[in-house]
Amino acid sequence: MPIMTKMRDNMPTILILLVVAFILTIVFEWGMDYLGLRSRGHDYVGVINDRKISYQEFIELVRQRSEQEKQQTGKEPDENALNRIRDEVWNSLVTQTLVDEEIKRLGIEVPDQEIVDWVKGDNPPEFLYKQFVDSNGVFNRAAYEAAIADPRNKEIWIQIEQGLKKQRMQEKLQSLILASVRVSESELFEKYVEQNLKLNMEYVFFDPNKYVTDEEVNLTDSDIEKYYNEHSAEFKTEPTRKLKYVKFKEVPSAKDTQSVISELEDVLDKVRSGADFMDLLNTYSETPTTEIFYKHGELSPTKEEKLFSAKVGDIVGPFSDFDGYHLVKILEERTGNDEFIRASHILINIQGNDSTSALNQAKEIIVKLKKGEDFATLAKQFSKDPGSAEKGGDLGWFGKGRMVKPFEDACYKAQLNQIVGPVKTQFGYHIIKVTGKSKREIKIADIVIPVKISSETRSLIYQNAQDFRYLAQENGFIKEAESVKYQILETPAFTKDGIIPGIGKHPALNRFAFEKDLGDISEVFPIPEGYGVFMISEIKKGGIRPLSDLKESLKPRVLREKKMQILAKKVMEIRKEISDADPLQKITEKHPDITVQTTGQFALISSIPGIGRDIKLIGVLNTLLPFTVSKPIEGTRGYYIVKILDKSGIDSTAYNAQKDMFKKQILQTKKSQFISEWLEQLKKNADIEDNRDMFFR
Repeated sequence: MPIMTKMRDNMPTILILLVVAFILTIVFEWGMDYLGLRSRGHDYVGVINDRKISYQEFIELVRQRSEQEKQQTGKEPDENALNRIRDEVWNSLVTQTLVDEEIKRLGIEVPDQEIVDWVKGDNPPEFLYKQFVDSNGVFNRAAYEAAIADPRNKEIWIQIEQGLKKQRMQEKLQSLILASVRVSESELFEKYVEQNLKLNMEYVFFDPNKYVTDEEVNLTDSDIEKYYNEHSAEFKTEPTRKLKYVKFKEVPSAKDTQSVISELEDVLDKVRSGADFMDLLNTYSETPTTEIFYKHGELSPTKEEKLFSAKVGDIVGPFSDFDGYHLVKILEERTGNDEFIRASHILINIQGNDSTSALNQAKEIIVKLKKGEDFATLAKQFSKDPGSAEKGGDLGWFGKGRMVKPFEDACYKAQLNQIVGPVKTQFGYHIIKVTGKSKREIKIADIVIPVKISSETRSLIYQNAQDFRYLAQENGFIKEAESVKYQILETPAFTKDGIIPGIGKHPALNRFAFEKDLGDISEVFPIPEGYGVFMISEIKKGGIRPLSDLKESLKPRVLREKKMQILAKKVMEIRKEISDADPLQKITEKHPDITVQTTGQFALISSIPGIGRDIKLIGVLNTLLPFTVSKPIEGTRGYYIVKILDKSGIDSTAYNAQKDMFKKQILQTKKSQFISEWLEQLKKNADIEDNRDMFFR
């Protein structure tokens, strides 16, 4: 069979590509040590317990991960993407190292024969199995075994087996740590009830602030002190730091901007010398051209102004817009079906119900316009539309459906340059001047080059930060920053492992803040948007906040707690006035100020109509018998007396049919949560030193 012969001939190539993909996956998930690629150098980007992560190892993993992303996206990762990839690789290395240590500590081993049996068995590893499935989905066992037996594949199989051994050890570790995770029958039933039980009930709600007055509560200092002592864990504070800092933003320089302008001017010179604009667009532009005909209002205001005033064949630019510098050729134009309007307006707000004053002011402005006063000047002086007043009232181009109806109708009926109004809308009175009407549409070729920061500019910014740090250490942080007129920023207080407000997650900066002393000045740290030089401006030790600081804020809490205690007794007395079978309305006969409310049908998993998601109340509802008045129930906001009118959705047949599904859902959730918590605990107990900031800026 020629096809099978060709497949056998190509088998080494297929397996090489396969093993490369598999090894890349294992490397990224597990690290590189098992391949023997770890450097023996002394430049370490970090230390995880006793394992030193060399720069060479780390950068190789980053390179491989970047290459994967490039293949997926079709473009080189930018600096932000590289920072993200470095974080992903570092986090993967931390996890892999700690997991490997646990595998060793627990004595987990995978004999070679176990891998051989797996590979040669009836259920080979999935990633291998897939490579030998034909177009009909049939596994070609003969071709698979031939590839295993082929001596040319010996070295490749060794690498695959090493990767599979890592995978199997991870599976064994996972099985071991998840062995205790179980789902009880009560959990299954609770899940079913939560998703299927529907209730309808009537209830009375007792608000402590309504049924207990402040005068009924004898609130003493000893009450507050007792509450403070009983809840002291709530008032525990962690050590915190504040940092003053100067930010050095990474932004393109004037030279970077001029470089882009010069590049586009060079393109323009080539066009003038006979070069084809479209060929140059394919060479220079980072944005491909389209076949779109643009209408008024579909381009940015800058492009709108420049391009719609040009003719077919004109080349406009270079000019700057929000996304970079543009050189644009007008390729075609046509007359569309839709008419677009350009208008300016002066808006006079109506204050309260006094529309007469606003109308009179609008009429006075119209008189000024008819006498020849400038529309734009009057718009800046009188218009209350903040979006257009500074632009002389100009609203730009718009089509039908973009403006409120009375305004739109007035614009489309008006003649060019005609003053219209006053036109009343929901916003007030408008005085309108139509400055343009057009059905023109244009097709363009746009060479756009964004202004990017150059390596030279980036190095200069970094050097400026270094220079400031040196001088700040010599002359003082505040003094030096003020002398060169740098803005001094300050972070709010943050904790040792917390996010630094304004900076984000930054382990190296956290370490500096908590390992150094008040007034110490940092190295230059990479931060969002550039670099920063920091000084420790505040050090606060952890502990329990003193009662004196909390006394006033605790009073409302203690007052409410005591009100709830008094309310509990009052509600119990009211409950005693009726029997279990009585309607709740009987309470209102003696207490006309009490209102009985009905929820209508609702699912236990959702919010209770009229009440919301009161967890305390929801936790009790499932236990109540229908048509029986409940005992007083303490909720989050007060007390309830409830009577279930209808309880449906509990079907034992349906429960048994869905039991396995619920079990899988709960088990998967519990396993994921358990693994996550286990890994977090490993990391918390580990000695991790992250020095990446010393290598990457």
